Amino acid sequence: MELPDTADLESFAWLNIVGADRWYDFTPVFTSLTVVGATTYTGRYRPVGRKIEFQVTLLAATSVASTAGTTYMALPVTPAKGIAGWGSMQNQTTNVAVGACVVDVTNSRIYLPAQTASGNTFALWGEYEV
Repeated sequence: MELPDTADLESFAWLNIVGADRWYDFTPVFTSLTVVGATTYTGRYRPVGRKIEFQVTLLAATSVASTAGTTYMALPVTPAKGIAGWGSMQNQTTNVAVGACVVDVTNSRIYLPAQTASGNTFALWGEYEV
């Protein structure tokens, strides 16, 4: 395809045309997350330059609880040997921030903040270098 001289190869429109701005689904895998009932997890991620952005929803049937420094989720794409990334967890039912998450690039995981048992819907968001 021949491009006109005026094509903006950094624009959102161009990224959409070539599929470089699309989201990919993944199934989040948690460790040490306390779950009561059948909890539904959905996740998506997208590469943006040399980083990965991801979003996850936890929809508790009865309740979920996390322990800071112990509960973590495997990252959707193996990170580069960068220093760190960052993320946050929010309570989507009460519209309250739960807290900051810690991205561990060495072990390819994100640690959740402490959250007492709750039947609410939670969201995670984060980014890190690839």
